[in-house]
Amino acid sequence: MSLRFLLDEHYPPWLADDLHADGIDAVALIAHRPQLRGLDDRQVLEAAVAEGRIVVTEDVNTFSAAIAVIPGHVGVVYCHHVRFPRTRPGLNRLRKALVALAGNPPEGLGEHPLVWWLGDPDG
Repeated sequence: MSLRFLLDEHYPPWLADDLHADGIDAVALIAHRPQLRGLDDRQVLEAAVAEGRIVVTEDVNTFSAAIAVIPGHVGVVYCHHVRFPRTRPGLNRLRKALVALAGNPPEGLGEHPLVWWLGDPDG
């Protein structure tokens, strides 16, 4: 099974485009799902569930609350802002980590309500 990602609104469209070029099914909320912009995280998670997508986000507190209300999601991947800052090098590191995750996902990610903290691709 291949993973499908929904990048939360703080990630730029080029990141989804670059992941797509890597063979990863990824959409950026800000560009590819503009109807979701500004909605609360519960609504974003509901949309991800409807599309069978894993949410990629930094928003631990708010998505934790959404997960409590919507336990039937197919995955949330948390990315720490210090490890993956929203700079070009930080987002390129995030891209590399998501490609690695898609190539070797933990069992159940994309199928079951798994929450995963994304690690640095370089160890």
